[in-house]
Amino acid sequence: YIEMRLYAALALAYLVLYVDGLTFTPYQGKPSSRREILLHTGGLVVAAPTVLAYPSSSSSAETSLVPKVKAGRVTMSKTIQGYWQLAGGHGKYDIENVQRVMKDHVAAGITSFDTADIYGPSEAIIGPVAKDLGPSSCGVNTKLCIFNAGDVTKESIRSRVLKSRSRCGGNIDALQFFWADETNPKFVDVSLWLSEMREEGLFGELGVTNFDVNCVRKMVKAGAQIRTNQVQHSALDRRPIQSGQAQYCAENDIKLISFGTVGAGILSDAYLNRAKPGGGDIDSTSMRMYSSTASRFGSWELVQELLSTMDGVAKSVRDSGRCPDCNISNIAQRYVLDTDPTNGCLLVGVRNSKHIAENVRTHQFVLEKGEIEAISKVVEKRKGPKGDVWELERGYM
Repeated sequence: YIEMRLYAALALAYLVLYVDGLTFTPYQGKPSSRREILLHTGGLVVAAPTVLAYPSSSSSAETSLVPKVKAGRVTMSKTIQGYWQLAGGHGKYDIENVQRVMKDHVAAGITSFDTADIYGPSEAIIGPVAKDLGPSSCGVNTKLCIFNAGDVTKESIRSRVLKSRSRCGGNIDALQFFWADETNPKFVDVSLWLSEMREEGLFGELGVTNFDVNCVRKMVKAGAQIRTNQVQHSALDRRPIQSGQAQYCAENDIKLISFGTVGAGILSDAYLNRAKPGGGDIDSTSMRMYSSTASRFGSWELVQELLSTMDGVAKSVRDSGRCPDCNISNIAQRYVLDTDPTNGCLLVGVRNSKHIAENVRTHQFVLEKGEIEAISKVVEKRKGPKGDVWELERGYM
């Protein structure tokens, strides 16, 4: 039981979407245990700011090819740049270079950042960029992650929110709430405290991440003002759809933020007609995570059938002129967007600028009904992952 709790904590710390050859981290070496990794996810302490009214979100990149999504009173880019990698486990990085990469993405219209209070110095690295560019040009989503509910009070939650706000440059668009032990009902109280803090203007909107649908329903029923829900969601992992969580969110004006849509690159041209990842291929926590997801989905032959189908759809999109450079990763991302009833966002893990054009062109086209059906026909053959969002990671299945 304790082992599964540690795994859940580690997995949450490593939320990620597409990571291609990540090389940066503040923690070196190979930790001997999950506990050791968690002990290295601490960050910098910055004084709490004066509380100000939350500014309305907008973007200066009005002509960008990346659409915007309205979530309550905040506006996010439909693709969000994610920086969980700064928590550790993916090699060295240069802070100035990381910050240049952030600005490159903003210039291309990927104007929203994603981080968490457990992602090491990630908030503090993003903060100066967000402050320099200003809330009219970009916005920061972060997470409040609670693994030990024993000492949680309204005052301690407020202190953590203020600390994250300061680290993030003075403003938070969406504060996304994670609670490790869903059997402890105190998460409902915390969601109501956070809703009050939202009304004070400490952050723009309240989000959640990796709750099952019953827990989301309890918080909403109690009066929590939830506007985003970050979940693992891809052609390989349909838990938000099969559990009914995506539909519930659509009915309650909650936008999904989907991570893992290309499974650390497994759903890309790079793995078409290739052997199953193994050995040196599994060189990061993200690849270990999504290799497990692919194994739960079904055999490697089924994954190859999915890749082949997506490759055929990509060719159809190119031939039709909808997107001349369309590839499998674009189709994998588009499949999530075009089957998401909430009309939400994608979260992509970022380490450099080389995938900017690829991530932008996902928004240049939509899939036709027959193309979605062709992919869904393969997806329906899956064996898993079973259950609702994050149940496997919590050890509930």
